[in-house]
Amino acid sequence: MIDSHAHTHYSKHAVGSVSELVESAIIKGVEILTITDHAPFNVDSNNRLLETELNHYFQDINNAKDKYSDDITILTGLELDFMTGSYSYLEKMLSNIDLDFVLGSIHYIPLNNEVVKVWDLPHLNRPEVINSYFSALKELIESKLFDVVGHPDSILRALPESIYWRYFEPLLPFFEGNGVGYELNASGLRKPSLDIKSGRKIRDKWSYPSKLAVSELLKLNIPLTIGSDAHNPADVGRGVQELIRELVPIGLKNISYFKKRQRIDVELPK
Repeated sequence: MIDSHAHTHYSKHAVGSVSELVESAIIKGVEILTITDHAPFNVDSNNRLLETELNHYFQDINNAKDKYSDDITILTGLELDFMTGSYSYLEKMLSNIDLDFVLGSIHYIPLNNEVVKVWDLPHLNRPEVINSYFSALKELIESKLFDVVGHPDSILRALPESIYWRYFEPLLPFFEGNGVGYELNASGLRKPSLDIKSGRKIRDKWSYPSKLAVSELLKLNIPLTIGSDAHNPADVGRGVQELIRELVPIGLKNISYFKKRQRIDVELPK
């Protein structure tokens, strides 16, 4: 089992040390784990690494690599936030650090007088939010800063797939043209969604990843990574196998992960 998206206490809103995350992954049968805490950014600094913590973060991961080398492969990653205007800051940060994997995600959607967060479910189906989200997603894909786009379909927690697809389909050539992968994020199996009609949160409903998007990405041979998006050691690896079982019937044959920013493809058992 591969888990290419997991967080520790360094993300501030997650819990568990690097060692606790790794030990839980070993128990769950994860063989390749990429730790991807939220990178420093100029928005919401209370929910991410600070620049002054990066060296300690990397050292913790390196210590775990040495300690658990016989039991699991551990890779060093970061999940970077992307917003319009953030390219220069992110490029400079990435130029100073060595990573195995760089995940680019959108968590904040700036409008004229507010910033909508992707977990502000009642706001996600507003036309101006949708337009801003997909405009930023196109910029993210074209930036060439990232190996993979993180949970690009998490907006489906409050958006019908038909609307998502209307905006996402024109972006398919940009994935292909820029060599960017797409994340299969298993947290969509456990996070609540918004029922548009009632306005209530509902659970036990598949919200993302988008099966329609995945089926079309497979036709273009776009690389797919998979991650639990764990924010607690108990959730590492969670949902990964279930997600694979659901997507194999629509053509999923390989899962990718990254080492030293180079893609490695793993064929799924038949």
